[in-house]
Amino acid sequence: MNEAFLMKMLWNLITNPNDLWCRVLYSKYGRNKDLRFSINSQPYDSPLWKALTDIWDKIQENMVWQLGDGNTINFWLDKWIPDGTSLINSSSQTIIDTTLNVCDILNPEGDWNQSYLNENLTTSMTYQILAIPPPNELDGRDMIGWGGTNTKHFTIQSAYNIQRGHIHSIEGEWQAIWAWRGPHRIQTFMWMAAHERILTNYRRSRWGIGISPLCNICGAADETVIHVLRDCISATQVWLRLVPSNQSSNFFSISCRDWIFKNITNNFHGTHDLNWTSTFMVACWNLWNWRNKEIFEEGFQRPTDPTYVILKMATETDNCLHNMWSDNQHETTFIGWRSPREGWVKLNCDGSHNDRLGLAGCGGLLRNSDGTWLKGYSRKLGNCDALHAEMWGMYLGLDLARREGIMHLHVESDSKVLIDMVTKKSNFKGNIPTLVSRNRQLLELNWQVHLSHIWREGNKSADWLANFSYSLSSFDVHFIESPPRELQRILFYDISGACMPRNVRLTM
Repeated sequence: MNEAFLMKMLWNLITNPNDLWCRVLYSKYGRNKDLRFSINSQPYDSPLWKALTDIWDKIQENMVWQLGDGNTINFWLDKWIPDGTSLINSSSQTIIDTTLNVCDILNPEGDWNQSYLNENLTTSMTYQILAIPPPNELDGRDMIGWGGTNTKHFTIQSAYNIQRGHIHSIEGEWQAIWAWRGPHRIQTFMWMAAHERILTNYRRSRWGIGISPLCNICGAADETVIHVLRDCISATQVWLRLVPSNQSSNFFSISCRDWIFKNITNNFHGTHDLNWTSTFMVACWNLWNWRNKEIFEEGFQRPTDPTYVILKMATETDNCLHNMWSDNQHETTFIGWRSPREGWVKLNCDGSHNDRLGLAGCGGLLRNSDGTWLKGYSRKLGNCDALHAEMWGMYLGLDLARREGIMHLHVESDSKVLIDMVTKKSNFKGNIPTLVSRNRQLLELNWQVHLSHIWREGNKSADWLANFSYSLSSFDVHFIESPPRELQRILFYDISGACMPRNVRLTM
């Protein structure tokens, strides 16, 4: 863990060099002003600086780049493609120029130099690169990110996991604890109990502070987790009234962690025919809660009928869950395309990914308030996930609308996640994706743009154009002046107000 904190300190030195404490260390030890590329120490340097020097290699191994203007990132040696690897091992040539930056792999029009990519890389790597927005000075400087997280945002937890290599992960049905739909405090307690981390007398006695390890209630054995929850006489009497007789031999004979996981994943019903997972977890919680109150609350007495209290709470928990799901009622609504208001143009955009082809594509179309086709577009992207294909679809559509001189635009996408990203309803930890930034920049220009989410049933025309992109021969944007014959039937249904049924959740 100490090394994880040192990695955080070094990461902040690299990413925030203008902070006061960073400037102090740079002025005293920073012989290399840019710690992204190298660091060194001398025998007379402080232990802190030497420790930072020792872990620099681990930072370097997990440093990735987000493409901006492409002037800093080495095309072959740096990690800048989505899978977090460098391209040096993917070359199809024996001799390559490793001095090239990413900005050097562009054609005169500012797009990727596909001839160079095809000649020097495998097809799969070429597809990955073609789906990345080419570097542009308007995107700002190239930014470094942390490869240990999906967001490229450094966290101590991710650094710790990298240090430990996940070799000490504890086996068990941990997801079953969090899948139970009951009070979160009980879930957290069961998680701690399965880790044997609750503060029993036995655990506290090992701290060397003069506490007896014996159970305060029975005094017959050390108060371990399994003792306080199952083997103490006060707990055993409760379980004997809850556990079916045909299950009791196994129930009282297995170790603590196995006992917990076996019972929260068991489908059998207890003696009172209630959901056993709820009964078991509520019982464990109450047994521990009563134990604490007996020790720390003067005059507390356990319920005269603890079984009744447990079953009542378990029943209320299950009923609350049932009512919660009942409140989330659904109704059938009819979804279809709606024309924009007078004087506005509607952009429908979409993106898709085809696993079989290993390709993604996007498309969209502009229509006026009469539903008349103005212009469409489609582009085969390369290999990226569906969300990035959606980002491409919106970006190309906004750019096309701007070039067409449209000043009042209504944008519809069936990706609620993308809408929230672009409208800043989603908070980013780490670097903002390039295409999200480009979409935001277009929205901030001098025009009126309204974004809204639409269900897939109302976005069928854009979906057709996104899938049409797979048939294109090149990776360039394909602009469509008049609708293809195969699309005209969908357009007719849109204009005529045809709708498709969909079950949607009612908001109470």
